Amino acid sequence: MERAIAEMEKIRRAEEIYSRRKNLDEEKKNQPKSIYKVLFEVLFLINVVVIIVAVQNQKYIFTEDFIKKVNSYNINVKNKVEEIFTNTTKKDSSKNNSSNQQKEKINAVEENTGVSGESNNVTSALVENEITQTLSQEEQDILEIKKNYSVILPVKGVKTSGFGERESTNSKVTKNHTGIDIATTQGTSIKSATDGKVIQVSSSGDYGKHIRVQINDLVVLYAHCSKISVKEGQEIKQGEEIGAVGSTGNSTGPHLHFELKFHDRLVNPEKIVEVLEF
Repeated sequence: MERAIAEMEKIRRAEEIYSRRKNLDEEKKNQPKSIYKVLFEVLFLINVVVIIVAVQNQKYIFTEDFIKKVNSYNINVKNKVEEIFTNTTKKDSSKNNSSNQQKEKINAVEENTGVSGESNNVTSALVENEITQTLSQEEQDILEIKKNYSVILPVKGVKTSGFGERESTNSKVTKNHTGIDIATTQGTSIKSATDGKVIQVSSSGDYGKHIRVQINDLVVLYAHCSKISVKEGQEIKQGEEIGAVGSTGNSTGPHLHFELKFHDRLVNPEKIVEVLEF
């Protein structure tokens, strides 16, 4: 009896093993093919097709015409590669040229404005970043004036007050100076700093006797004169006498207040002409 049970147990186990293997086979059949296997099969089919075509056209493959076409294809590929390389080289060369032009522009800025890249934050940024930051408006104006206008010093003397903020304990002396003061003897001849047209002659206000001369977008002011030798609307030439130094208006002594405006923006005259300091 025990022997019969043992035989039946063996049969049951065998059936279980057979059932498991059958299920595994079914699962394998239902699993999708891996990408590598699919790729291998595709490549294999391509190779088979190439071989079949080559066998069917073996006479043509070794002809001179076929060899010429292959060589032509190789040449086209080579030319395309060379073209890509040449274009890349040109772009690199163009970038280098652009960089050189930017450096030349920076040098021009430093020469025209009188500031170096080490002492000026804006110019230093231009040197480091190839003009990624714009120049200040005043620096742009200075470059434009130097490029397009001829400006000379209207009188010989010494600078007693500079452009911009200044310390003042005298009520007659404003803290924000819009030009420069050039001290000299009373009655010294004032020469026109530029060509232009006299657009104002006046003796009122803090400027006392003063003259405004315009040439295109540049306006020049001469103030505190003792006398004026020109009239409104008169065309004058650079170096022509237009008045004399005085102390009229809000003034502490004989001097010329010399002021520049470009596009109605004040510009430091010392960036355009050199003046001796007191």
